[in-house]
Amino acid sequence: MVSFSEALILDLFVNKITLPVLNLISDHLNRQAKLQPNRDFLILDDFRLTYAKTQKLVDRIARALIAAGVERQDRVAMMSDPRPEFFIHFLAVTSIGAIWMGLNPKHTKNELSHVLNDAEPSMLFGFGNQSENSLEKLLDLTKSNKSIRQLILFEQEDSYSDYSWDNFLEGEQQVSHANLMVRRSEISPKDPAYIVYTSGTTGRPKGALLTHMGSNLCNVIAVDRKALSDRSIICNFPINHVGAIGDICGRTLTGGGTLYFQEKFSPSEVLRLMESEKLNTLVGVPTMLQMYVNHPNFAQTNLTSVDLIAWGGSAIPSELLQTLMEKTECTRCTMGYGMTETTGGVTYSGLHDSVQVLANTIGTPDPRQPLRIWHPDGRLAETDEPGEIQVKGDFTMVGYWKHPDATAAAFTEDGWFCTGDLAIQLQDGNIQIVGRISEMFKSGGYNVYPREVELALEEHKNVKMAAVISVPDLTFQEVGIAYVMGTEKDTPKPDELRAFVAQRLANYKIPKQILLLEELPLLDIGKVDKKALRAFHDSN
Repeated sequence: MVSFSEALILDLFVNKITLPVLNLISDHLNRQAKLQPNRDFLILDDFRLTYAKTQKLVDRIARALIAAGVERQDRVAMMSDPRPEFFIHFLAVTSIGAIWMGLNPKHTKNELSHVLNDAEPSMLFGFGNQSENSLEKLLDLTKSNKSIRQLILFEQEDSYSDYSWDNFLEGEQQVSHANLMVRRSEISPKDPAYIVYTSGTTGRPKGALLTHMGSNLCNVIAVDRKALSDRSIICNFPINHVGAIGDICGRTLTGGGTLYFQEKFSPSEVLRLMESEKLNTLVGVPTMLQMYVNHPNFAQTNLTSVDLIAWGGSAIPSELLQTLMEKTECTRCTMGYGMTETTGGVTYSGLHDSVQVLANTIGTPDPRQPLRIWHPDGRLAETDEPGEIQVKGDFTMVGYWKHPDATAAAFTEDGWFCTGDLAIQLQDGNIQIVGRISEMFKSGGYNVYPREVELALEEHKNVKMAAVISVPDLTFQEVGIAYVMGTEKDTPKPDELRAFVAQRLANYKIPKQILLLEELPLLDIGKVDKKALRAFHDSN
């Protein structure tokens, strides 16, 4: 019998996947500029930039960065909403061996100060005319961070001419193209390219160092497995998130597609843009997709140009997915599992998997990204047996910036990265998340995995989202408390839900209490913020 991995390798061979894994992230821009120089690559409103023009601008900025004294492995930061400038800047910085980092204008000065003090960038770029008091933040952060030698402002007012983007860009004339090529030739594919700070739900955010090789490998595999060639797609994720840098922009670049940027997330604007530009890819975290469906304009919006629905970050309710598929008349869907430290996805759904599979699993591994489910006893878990997802290879992070102890704790002695996520591999090869190791609890001596309980609750037609936490109990040591958010149509009663899950779960897994909330606290990526939920529970 042919194994899943053998079958996948055979399929890749038969279909002659030839997309190259290049040395530097920016090499994929150079490749596309040769293949399709006049194709629109970056779009924001009336602003459009082709692959060829983007390549020229990236080279100009790269030379200006060298002229400004940016060395290999220097950190260079940018604060911006999702705009073409962000990705152009990212490609330029990484192309000279410096380490790029993105900052979200929505974050407070305290949050931004933490990551800047930790990463110590030599330059800071940003917009002087965006909201969230961007200019004030940029000036204060530059003043308070000793490592920042220079602040550069896009679209600054005359009174801030010392920070002029135009003056900075004139520095390109001091560096020849030959010198730029020499600098690029010195970069190893395994060098860090960018630093992404984790969401920090269990403490202060730590910076994961991600490489050129890891990014290019993940991008190529995702384009292969997710049919991401020739995509037209909206980027409205925050630029400090691997979802924007890799999952949206990196994959679209590698697949030779077109990126449409949206500075401020707006469901109505997404629907308008999808219809007017006839975009072929509908993408977002499930929370965003639900907001599109709930919007008054959804019913009248023509989405038949969509031939691929993609999501990540959290599980999608089956009812939501069915609605989207019927609306778009789309039969191809793609999702998977990954995290910041893995530079993106490490599992992938089949493009024509059933709604049931897509809503309840995270797909299958790829043989190019070694993955195992490791039992607590120190062995490979059997089929349907819970264990930790662990991955290994050049696609994982180098480590946490300036946190050697945390880095060492994240990897096994033989190099496997420990995700902290508990999962089971089903008979058909698909993997199902059952919870976080840190969230698993024992009730009466039995292991309870919160995600398993949440999935059972979310099977109810009137449950939009569920979250389970554990609390101490005199009799059972720990018991589960479930917080449930109802759908727009109806909110089920706790007793009804308890009876519902009793048909699906063993008695010890049934939550001791089921509490209803109008809204659950969410992270930027659409997952429930368990830290905030626990704080809410403790305070009430």
